[in-house]
Amino acid sequence: MMLEIVFCSLSLTLVLTGIAKFALFLALISVLILFHEFGHFVFAKSAGVTVTDFALGFGPTLLSTRRGDTTYRINALPLGGYCKMVGEDQADDGSADPGNFQRKSWGARFAIIVAGPIFNLILAALIFTFIGAVLGIQTGVINVVKNVIPGTPAASAGLQPGDQIVELDGRPVRSGNDMYDYIHGNKGKVIAVDVARGSRIIHLHILAKPTDEGGTVVGAFGFQAEDAIEHKPFVDAVVWGVSMVGVTAVGQTVAIGEAIAHHDSSALHGPVGIARIVTGTVQYGLRWILTLTATLSVVLGVVNLFPFPALDGGRLAFLVVELARGRPVDPEKEGLAHLAGFALLMVFVVFVTYHDIVQWVQGKGGL
Repeated sequence: MMLEIVFCSLSLTLVLTGIAKFALFLALISVLILFHEFGHFVFAKSAGVTVTDFALGFGPTLLSTRRGDTTYRINALPLGGYCKMVGEDQADDGSADPGNFQRKSWGARFAIIVAGPIFNLILAALIFTFIGAVLGIQTGVINVVKNVIPGTPAASAGLQPGDQIVELDGRPVRSGNDMYDYIHGNKGKVIAVDVARGSRIIHLHILAKPTDEGGTVVGAFGFQAEDAIEHKPFVDAVVWGVSMVGVTAVGQTVAIGEAIAHHDSSALHGPVGIARIVTGTVQYGLRWILTLTATLSVVLGVVNLFPFPALDGGRLAFLVVELARGRPVDPEKEGLAHLAGFALLMVFVVFVTYHDIVQWVQGKGGL
């Protein structure tokens, strides 16, 4: 079952990143694709369909091994993959081959096709659960300095990572949000800042420099606060992980719909844009990387459920039509529809890739 043109194009990202970051991008995308194709594979095998090839990547085969009826491959072009089944893209030839995809029941074929996107949603739920239980969920910030931006008022005044801000203009700081609210609300003013550094209290005076933040001018010292982290019990983490899949799916679907409705191509990304976002998360640590991985897995699952030819959702749409009319759609016509859909998707990938490159050259997009 051919995957997923959203991620399948020439690997232009090598010119954008270092080797390590490029390897991270490939590893992340490979995991998403492998899990997607594994969903098709598992349900095909359980239904008795013969899987001739299970591959990560396209193009020439670098490594392969055969187990039973299936050849497992690692191919040269890593942005893609497939799970090839007997009879998948052919009309029922009337043969008695029990491993032929077309000989299986409507329900079995539907389950095999939908399994890829569903496995992506399952992967996202597992990642979100791991974040909630092990790494913890960011619930806000605390009044401890994580890092200081060079050349800012905070750096000039001597603020240091690890400092705990305890008072601003003599007012006790009760939380990270309280701290930020006061600094943001006093733009252009020099604020008396008391910080706990080890066992000492250090007295500083820092300018709340007027800074544009999301279209609003606020005061800013030029530092980042430590995150407030909550670790959930395992059962609560599972519930949260599943709920985050739903929240992310709805949010991403709405965002894609709004981008299309408003002709806003800046909200859509191809391989280059995705690579920039992925490599840009490295500096923020494992929680950010895994959150992005889970989000991309949800996007891959949701997009592949869209009823567009060449995507899994397009194949499901033809199965629904078959169910309604009592017989399959002419395989030749369905094949032409998928071919046209593939061509349109490739045109779309070229368009968003071009836009990503323009954004990169202009210093926009990414993180």
